[in-house]
Amino acid sequence: MRTIAIANQKGGCGKTTTAINLSASLSLKGKRVLLVDCDPQAHATMGLNVDPAGLERNLYNVLSPGERGGLSLQEVLVPIKDHLDLVPSSVILSAVEQELSRREGRENRLLEAVSALRKPYDYLIVDCPPSIGLLCINALRACAEVIIPIEMSLFSLRGVAKLMEIFLLLKDHLDHEVRPRALITMYDFRTRYAQRVLEKVKEKFGANVFESVIRYNIRLRETVDYGLPIGDYDRHSIGCKDYANLAEEVLRAETAGAYPGESDLDNIEDMLFRTQQYMESVALQPRRSCSADVETAPRPPDFPLGK
Repeated sequence: MRTIAIANQKGGCGKTTTAINLSASLSLKGKRVLLVDCDPQAHATMGLNVDPAGLERNLYNVLSPGERGGLSLQEVLVPIKDHLDLVPSSVILSAVEQELSRREGRENRLLEAVSALRKPYDYLIVDCPPSIGLLCINALRACAEVIIPIEMSLFSLRGVAKLMEIFLLLKDHLDHEVRPRALITMYDFRTRYAQRVLEKVKEKFGANVFESVIRYNIRLRETVDYGLPIGDYDRHSIGCKDYANLAEEVLRAETAGAYPGESDLDNIEDMLFRTQQYMESVALQPRRSCSADVETAPRPPDFPLGK
C-alpha cells in the first residue's frame, strides 16, 4: 500500500481539493483508496458530502488515548463510492494534540492504526491540517510520500520550506524519511505572471515537481457546494482532466520510481536548498509597478446602438 500525505503549512493552496480529487481519480482507475481527513476543520469530510456533526465516530476516536479512543480505522470509516472510503474528521479532533501532549509514542498513533488495517487498500491518502503540530507529525509519520500543493505565491513557497525542515527533523529524531514532491495548483494560464512563476518553479525544482499542473477552474470550487469529486460533478471540466493526469503520473511512479538514483534525504535537502534559493532570488528582484504584470485584453470594436 502506498501512503501519501497532502501537506502545506499555508492554507488555501488546494490541499484538500487535491486530497479529494486525487483519491477519487485513483479510485476511478480501479485502485482501492482510503482517504483520511486529519484536519479538525473537516473540509475533506464535508467535501465528500459527509456531515461531521452527524457522525458518532471519526478519526478522534482512533487517535485519542482517552475512554472514547482506541478504535480501529475500520470502525470509523465511511464508504463513499466504489473503491473509495473515508476516515472522517470533526472539530473534536483538535483536542487530540492536548490529550497526547505528554504521551510516549504520541507521534506514532496514526502509523499504528494504519499498520493494523485489515481491509486491503492500494493507496492511503492523508489530508493534513494547514499547520505544523502533532496531527501533522502523525500524518507525515504514517506516510512514505508527501505531495505539497503550491499556488503561485511566495507565501506558499515559504510553507514548502517549513515542511522541508520538518522532514529533516523527522529523519533526525525518528529516523523516518519521506519522499516529497511539489504540485502546482490554482494555475491561471491567462496571466504572464503565472507563466513566469511556473517556468521558474519547474526550472528550480526539476524532478521534484509534478509535470501535471492543476489549472484554476471554477468547477473545482463548485464541487464543494455539492459534496462531489470533480469527476462526478463535471467529467468534461479541465479540473477533472488535470486530476486525471495527476493520478496517471502517481500511478507511473509505482514502477518508475519518483526519484531514481537519489536517497530521500538527499532529495529533501536539495528541495529545501532550491526553495530557499528561489525565495531569495524573488526577494532580490526590483519592485515593479502593478501595471507591469497586468494583461489587458484588446478593446472590442464600438458598434452603433440599435443596429
